[in-house]
Amino acid sequence: MKPVHNLVVIIDASPSGVSGDKYLGALLGLGAKAETLRKVAGIVAQNLPGTHNVDVKVRKVERGEIGAQLVTIESGEKVEKRKGIQVLRSAEKCVETLRLSDWGAGFAISTIKTLLQAESRVHGHSAKDVELHELGSADTLVDVLGVAYLAESLGLDSATWWSSPVAVGGGTTRFSNRTYPNPPPAVAEILRKNHFAMERGLANVELSTPTGVAITVSLVSKYSESYPSIKPEIIGYGAGAKDLDGVANALRLMIGESMEAVHSHDEIVILETNLDDVSGEVIGRAVEKLMASGARDVTITPVYMKKNRPGHVISVISAKEDAETLADILMAETGTLGVRELPVIRHISPRKITEINVKVGGRDHRIRVKLSEDHEGRIVGRKLEYEDLSDQTGVSVRDIQKIAKTRIEPVQT
Repeated sequence: MKPVHNLVVIIDASPSGVSGDKYLGALLGLGAKAETLRKVAGIVAQNLPGTHNVDVKVRKVERGEIGAQLVTIESGEKVEKRKGIQVLRSAEKCVETLRLSDWGAGFAISTIKTLLQAESRVHGHSAKDVELHELGSADTLVDVLGVAYLAESLGLDSATWWSSPVAVGGGTTRFSNRTYPNPPPAVAEILRKNHFAMERGLANVELSTPTGVAITVSLVSKYSESYPSIKPEIIGYGAGAKDLDGVANALRLMIGESMEAVHSHDEIVILETNLDDVSGEVIGRAVEKLMASGARDVTITPVYMKKNRPGHVISVISAKEDAETLADILMAETGTLGVRELPVIRHISPRKITEINVKVGGRDHRIRVKLSEDHEGRIVGRKLEYEDLSDQTGVSVRDIQKIAKTRIEPVQT
């Protein structure tokens, strides 16, 4: 695939939902190699105890008169179920053996943990002890690790992944000899935990699987009912196992160049609450716990409230998936009775981190430098992580700033 600037991958999740095999088929349709996927299957067979002869079959089929790649994974399983911790440890071994990039490793492990947390919540057991039947099979690991490995092979690890709301299907589904409404409990829990949009879809069957939904929420940085502005370059279709009436059971992935602003974007949440009867000690402790629990930033603003009482507004910048946890901490630590949640879109300049040598006290030290770029790759801003070096040397940040300025080139204009 030729290099594309501001690469975007669109996941058409609304018509017929998402599943692991659909993702694999769509990535093959984009140009990934079947042998690459078979390599993943072989490594899963080596690292998942109780598994042997994991076979990957790929063939071209039609779904709603659209040609699509159908991926079928067959494995010999000596066990019927596995505990969550066994699946996670096997995934970690496979990640290491495949030598996935930081992006690929992070995606794969995050997806497995998302599945385990959902099953844990549904069944009422810890994530490490929950027993997995279908989700504990080799198929699940091949789906997740295969998506990571194939996406990397296509150069999609640096892309922005976008999705429409996920179609989940109507009617009912059966597993464990019981009938459940669609979406299945694990699918519903993953969507709830990640604040991800869903819709019914056009079929009275299960359209999205837990693995497919976990892959989606781990890949996607934004979703919307309308497409972003892109110039499409490549399109791939991955077939679902069944040929359904009334809907083409295939997942479409489109790769293109973004036509939007040069900044990337992500969706974050601002949590806010007003306090007029809380001491500084309580507020300080709340800030410590919020930051330790994953808050991006916490600010305290002094204000005058009703009856001219002096008070404070605590504002917390949070990832969407952490908002509920941080709101609980805010209420528990301050005693506030309510927390406002404001969804916002953040504009982010492209950035990277490098290191420079700085001589302090006659010795060479490495100091990290965060570089921001414009859409043409030119450096437009720099920020040195002075605190790292100050902690190492005992020299004040002000003195290190003076030394480091002699090592930094001026920003390009």
